[in-house]
Amino acid sequence: MKTFLILTAFTLTLLGSHASQAQVITDSTQLRRQMQEQRTMDAKATLDAQKQQSSATKSSVNDSKAQLKDQKQAMREQQRQMKEQKIDLKRQRATAKEASRQESEAKKALRDEKRRAREAKKAGNV
Repeated sequence: MKTFLILTAFTLTLLGSHASQAQVITDSTQLRRQMQEQRTMDAKATLDAQKQQSSATKSSVNDSKAQLKDQKQAMREQQRQMKEQKIDLKRQRATAKEASRQESEAKKALRDEKRRAREAKKAGNV
């Protein structure tokens, strides 16, 4: 009987330790699962943050491109205006040159007229 009690106690001890090992296995499996879920949630949060940063960067790049396009358009407009001003300046110079030529011709005609008048006066006095 003593042997039976010892065997029973030993069996119960083994069964108890086996149950606690099963509990430990279950706990460690659950702990690993929770850790994996936590890593998954962390990875998702990191991915979301990277997506937001990428979106902000894309938006910034698009804004920069739009500004650059506007600046190029403004430069083209300025160049067009400068070209028009050059054309106007050439016209004004041509007009001024023509006016100067006509003035020179008028002065020459006046000198010629005065010279003829003096010659006519000399011819009349002689």
